Amino acid sequence: MAKEATLKYTDERDRCYGLTGMAMSMVVMNGEELLAAIDMDSPADEMMKFTPQYYFAGNPRLSARVAWNQIVEHYQLTMGMLVANVLSRYYVHRREEITPELLKLVHQYIVDEGTETCQLDEDEINTLFNKHFSYMQRLFRHQGVQAVVNDFARQLIKRRQMSVNEILEGFQALNML
Repeated sequence: MAKEATLKYTDERDRCYGLTGMAMSMVVMNGEELLAAIDMDSPADEMMKFTPQYYFAGNPRLSARVAWNQIVEHYQLTMGMLVANVLSRYYVHRREEITPELLKLVHQYIVDEGTETCQLDEDEINTLFNKHFSYMQRLFRHQGVQAVVNDFARQLIKRRQMSVNEILEGFQALNML
């Protein structure tokens, strides 16, 4: 009987690689100014610590178009974090391909989120998803990137928490690839 696809972490190392992937996605997607810290010991939905700017609260001085663009930008960062979490865990930590069932689960979560937060239609979401998934897939398949991810994960498991400056320092080697 086939195992049901799930996004739940299997153990602490799986959790560490997921968090490493999310932190790396924020760096490679130029979202580091919205990242404050990461914390392995927080509940799964609180491991990433963001600056207040990440949480859009609305600003009456912004035009509706600028506000919507900001919401879509943050949605894309969220999409990148989810995809990077899964790819880091599977491609780097487990050295496995993700199953079609898991890909479908990730895609459905992203569709639901894009529909709810941005009111995007499924074609728009699919275009964004395909772009980000393809980019992250190439990234996490790269041996040099895998080495950086493994090094970062080793540091994170020891330290348990990292500030944004420590995160940026840990991923500095990506600039050499």
